Amino acid sequence: MTPTLAQTLWRSMALLFLASNLYSANLLQNGDFSSWSEGRPADWNVRSPQQFSQMDGGGMQVKVVKATGRLGEVLQRVSLTPEARYRVTADIRADKKDLAFIQVKLYRDGKEMSRSNTKKNKGSDWNSVTKVFQSSGADHAEILLRWKQSEDVLNKIAAFRNVVLEELPPVIYEGAEVGPRAVPTFHSVGLYWKPTGGTANRSVEVEYRKKGESEWMQALPLWFDTTHHTGSAEEHFAEYRGSIVYLDSGTEYEARLQLQGGIERTIDFATLSEDFRIARTVKLPSTYDGTYVIDEGGSEEDGYVLYEPEDGSEVFWDANNQAEANLRVDASWVIVRGLNLTGAIRHGIVLSDVQHVVIEDCDLSNWGKTGPDGQAENINSAIYSNSKVLESIIIQNNEIHHPRSDSNSWQEKRPGTGSRHPQGPQGITLRHGQGHYIVRYNRFYSDMEHMFNDSMGEFSNSSYGGFPNRDSDVYGNFVSHCWDDGVEIEGANMNVRVWDNYIDTTYGAIGSASTSLGPVYYFRNVYGVSQKHHGTDPNDYRGHYLVKIGNENPKFTKGKIFVFHNTVLQPPPFEGFSDPSSGAQSGIVFTSPKKLQENITSRNNIFQMRKETDWAVKDTQLTPSNDYDYDLYTGQLMVRAGAEENGIHTDPVYDRSTDGRLWLRPGTAGFDQGERIPNFNDDFVGEGPDIGAVETGSLIEKPMTWPEFPENYHPQD
Repeated sequence: MTPTLAQTLWRSMALLFLASNLYSANLLQNGDFSSWSEGRPADWNVRSPQQFSQMDGGGMQVKVVKATGRLGEVLQRVSLTPEARYRVTADIRADKKDLAFIQVKLYRDGKEMSRSNTKKNKGSDWNSVTKVFQSSGADHAEILLRWKQSEDVLNKIAAFRNVVLEELPPVIYEGAEVGPRAVPTFHSVGLYWKPTGGTANRSVEVEYRKKGESEWMQALPLWFDTTHHTGSAEEHFAEYRGSIVYLDSGTEYEARLQLQGGIERTIDFATLSEDFRIARTVKLPSTYDGTYVIDEGGSEEDGYVLYEPEDGSEVFWDANNQAEANLRVDASWVIVRGLNLTGAIRHGIVLSDVQHVVIEDCDLSNWGKTGPDGQAENINSAIYSNSKVLESIIIQNNEIHHPRSDSNSWQEKRPGTGSRHPQGPQGITLRHGQGHYIVRYNRFYSDMEHMFNDSMGEFSNSSYGGFPNRDSDVYGNFVSHCWDDGVEIEGANMNVRVWDNYIDTTYGAIGSASTSLGPVYYFRNVYGVSQKHHGTDPNDYRGHYLVKIGNENPKFTKGKIFVFHNTVLQPPPFEGFSDPSSGAQSGIVFTSPKKLQENITSRNNIFQMRKETDWAVKDTQLTPSNDYDYDLYTGQLMVRAGAEENGIHTDPVYDRSTDGRLWLRPGTAGFDQGERIPNFNDDFVGEGPDIGAVETGSLIEKPMTWPEFPENYHPQD
């Protein structure tokens, strides 16, 4: 008999009660500081030359009598259970605000993996601090009581009491159900649900169908978020999230969500229509040399106000380096169509505090300022916004090319600094916005003297925001001439989909250095030439990554990343250079031993490297929650034990399709050998999905723009 909701709740609460008793013991010795030896708290390792004393009623206080310039520390080391949750709590106070705090360091095999802190003391009264963390791949932790030891705090006292470290039971959502929510785009939908009793060990299966049809189609299960996020992301703790892709635009659907052993919900949604409703049309002058301001827009009820050229005419606006921007949009529900914009000092189009803006069929070039020292101003952009309320923006079918300024490469120090990080023009920069962006079918390109930093992105990469933030699609774009990332997709990355992009002549393809929420989906993308600099030294020709991973702050590395059916090509070698080809030299790569990222799933990718010494996958942490398999690769692997059990270590062999794409030759490695992924490779041809971005024998309505390799080029040669 199916249990009632009340019975299900009661059982969940009973299990939680039992679990809380099993997990509640303090893992620290002498956490109340009741035991002392030779003027020091027993079981704690004291590493500071200060005065320590036991407090009446329990606790330890330390008086700063020597300024060392370093933080003081009293610590204890504790073994951890793999993939478990922990919470450290303590009471702290000090004679000066922000003097004391608790720190957690995680270690594996004697090497520090990460560190994180509680909040600092508020003042001289006791206040409680808490830090919840996951062991991930760590085998032990250090719990450190820390305080400042600088000149300005001499003779100040910091105090600690009731320090407790406990292992927590698995996350179970106990609150009232937060009903399912759907956020659609043209061809995708993001799903959100918090059913009572949700937990990582109970899946939510997803099915979908068009309204009126009888057959349900299977999608990927939703992912359960076990991380206690802070601030604006707190509501997403214990939430199931995920996406359905390859939907038809302007179509009504229904999705059915089934909690394992629990309730079922059905939600209706409609994808966005590509037929924009026009309230009225404004015809634009053919020339304009200042900043044209659009301050009249439409509404949800009436539709968009369309700004476009007179019928049969061309709008060519040249700011001649005299105006900050060619165009500023100050109104919502606006379409900007068919403009040729050039010559702005900083930005081509600036979006103010607006929503529901479409920029399409425009040509933007020759923007960006360069300082007297020769360094380009950073993120001067063809399309730019610095609005915290920006939302629902569509950028499609534009030519974004040849900025006036030029980014430095990783081989060039920026003037007046010791940094080589590229800075300079971008195609699209949407800072601090709310997301729900669609960036599709655009062409970003230039020449080696006018390079982009990234084609798109922003600054807030380590955050719960970033670009494109949430509920966004980036697809069908051609991207080239970037000295950093082809596309930078970093930040929350919550129900973000990136697919069918061709990326060429960049240092790296996809920047995904942090995913704090997720899930983000990278699928069916192709990477061509990878290059560090425009010179002819060996290091100038160095290539890098398909997907760049990792952040040093654990707070922003708990989100979910899917990497499906992408391809790293190896185009012909650079003329006069010894490497056998000019493609990437890493597939998925953590860019330093300090970088972290959990919850990666990689399937059915082709990671063809230049040389066998290159890294197809380099997960420097050997992260237990990262799952790599069914990839065809050359080069080396640095992954947890058991990863790529079904991987194929060999070179791919391609044929060229009639539309110019490269797909696997029938009968060769990877052909029909991919893993079945519901909703992501439903239309496979043959006995099974092919590994890589292009299914052999497939037909697509709008193919990616592939570069014209020499007629006799065969990557397997």
